Amino acid sequence: MKRMITLTSAALFALPFAAQADEGTFVSDGVPLHYTDQGTGSAVVMLHAFAGSSVLWASNGLMPLDGFRVISFDARGHGESCKPTEADAYGTQMVDDVIRIMDDRGVETAHIVGYSMGAETALKLATTYPDRVLSLVVAGSGWSGEAEAQTYGFIADALGGVATFGDFMVAMAPDGNATSEEDMRTGIAMLSAHGISPDQDAAPLAATAGAMHEVIGLSSATLSAIDVPVLGIAGETDEERKNVARLGDAIPDFSFVMIPDADHLSAPLAPLFTQTVSAFLKD
Repeated sequence: MKRMITLTSAALFALPFAAQADEGTFVSDGVPLHYTDQGTGSAVVMLHAFAGSSVLWASNGLMPLDGFRVISFDARGHGESCKPTEADAYGTQMVDDVIRIMDDRGVETAHIVGYSMGAETALKLATTYPDRVLSLVVAGSGWSGEAEAQTYGFIADALGGVATFGDFMVAMAPDGNATSEEDMRTGIAMLSAHGISPDQDAAPLAATAGAMHEVIGLSSATLSAIDVPVLGIAGETDEERKNVARLGDAIPDFSFVMIPDADHLSAPLAPLFTQTVSAFLKD
């Protein structure tokens, strides 16, 4: 029995530190942001989608990621982070948040993985702070321009007229399309996997959307200056697929992977997505 206790204790102390996660709050220019820092190795910073949270990276198995130190955080206005309601608290502040948390965690350079809004933030980050980025994964959104800025403006206006994100989803739902109970359950599960709560306040999201024009709309010349490897990923039926793929027209070291039979919500939850990102980072 004594030998068993000794062996058990030794095994516990031998557990790698990578299995432990440092979770807490970091204050970025006065705005508290919830983060998780887990693993050891080259640093990876993960940026989630609009209305979601860093829950996404646990849902799809990219956190933890063997051989890497993964830092994820809830963007301002999202998840467990503070939620200002003025548009001037967002925009390029969300890009600077990435640098501030890297500085706070003692990370000089990192691979950046972004989905949707996170992908747009990642591109702006790489063009604003090129010396801090080792590589990019740009998924679910890509080379956004005037049309996407107008869409964000429409979303901001629509969210400004309702109380919760759930109210917004109801208002945006097509009329006359019946939804089966099974489809409804699947949809709710998918939203939950992204960290999207229908009950979350609409005002911070309206402010986020209202300032996204500061982040998107990068020129061809600006994108062509990105000199790190960039992987683009999009679902086969995602309307954003073309914007992701056409980054190859500007970025020199660009590759693209399509997730078959996947839309905007389901693509990052597909096993192929996780496998592709993991392989790219380990290459």
